[in-house]
Amino acid sequence: MKPKNKKLLISLLITIVFITVFTTLWKTANDEIFYLCGNFSAGEAKSNVIRQLDTANLSSYNHTTNENGSTIVFSSRLFFVTNQCIIELDKSEKVVHVNYK
Repeated sequence: MKPKNKKLLISLLITIVFITVFTTLWKTANDEIFYLCGNFSAGEAKSNVIRQLDTANLSSYNHTTNENGSTIVFSSRLFFVTNQCIIELDKSEKVVHVNYK
């Protein structure tokens, strides 16, 4: 095999590996947000929501308090995953609404 063909083959293999890893990470991050978001329903306690969100590997959450209660935004740490789960809580720290985008 010629050196030029070896370089082309190696470049092709590296590209395939990169695409495979990228796709796997993207799918895993999306699935993590989708399935965890689906676990929450109205009336669920904040402590249960936080306990489940803390099990995530590729995602994190931000908890902010507002006049009506609080909001938890659960999203991926990976820059290329834009999906997020917005969990709205009332003043008694119970889930009011869950929205997956």
